[in-house]
Amino acid sequence: MRAESIDDEKLGAALIAAHDARDGARLARLYAMAADAKEAGGDLEAACFYLVHAYVHALEANAPESAEIRKRLVAHGREA
Repeated sequence: MRAESIDDEKLGAALIAAHDARDGARLARLYAMAADAKEAGGDLEAACFYLVHAYVHALEANAPESAEIRKRLVAHGREA
């Protein structure tokens, strides 16, 4: 699933499945993809909402994406 091809229904289903499986790394990727789509659509507030979720799950899963997600949050003034 690529960010530009995300549809809200498929994303929702994928997020629920990842939550049910307690797959933190997958959750981080899915929330980051949702953030990408929102940012591409010009909705920075929604993008940052999803980035915060991506960051939390990436940290909990010790996922390597956490550093890049944090950089994005810092760039948008959401993290110091």
